[in-house]
Amino acid sequence: ELDKMRAFCISMAAAITVIIASQFGLPVSSTHIAVGAIFGVGFLREYLKRTDAKRIDEIREHHEHVDPEVTEAFLNKFNKASVASKSKMLTELKAQKDTTEFTKKERKSLKKVYKQELVKRSHVYKIAVAWVVTVPTSAIMAAFLYFTIRGILIP
Repeated sequence: ELDKMRAFCISMAAAITVIIASQFGLPVSSTHIAVGAIFGVGFLREYLKRTDAKRIDEIREHHEHVDPEVTEAFLNKFNKASVASKSKMLTELKAQKDTTEFTKKERKSLKKVYKQELVKRSHVYKIAVAWVVTVPTSAIMAAFLYFTIRGILIP
């Protein structure tokens, strides 16, 4: 899903990358930069959704034995709060909560359950393989054509 804000972020990231690469005199591919920017925005969205879901889970976990209406009211207040207020609210919740320790295996299984992939990893691998294959192949073809044409023109 590409809305106006995401498209702007992708364009801005691509433009900054081109400017920086140009300053260093590096050859760049606009296609590779655009694809990288798209994946970068997707990975950032995944990270932000994951951290937001983690915060909401902490709130729900703390209000586990409380009336669901109170929990929803707290979540609505949390969603409307500023970033500083959210941090303060979470700190207060953590201070009230008795800590429960999970085993490493339990933590891993919880992470798998809550991990949401917005960027399909198979696409990343396919594109990486395509870059690894196409760049050397085009270099070999260019060298072959150069020496062929040079051989024809020089007696």
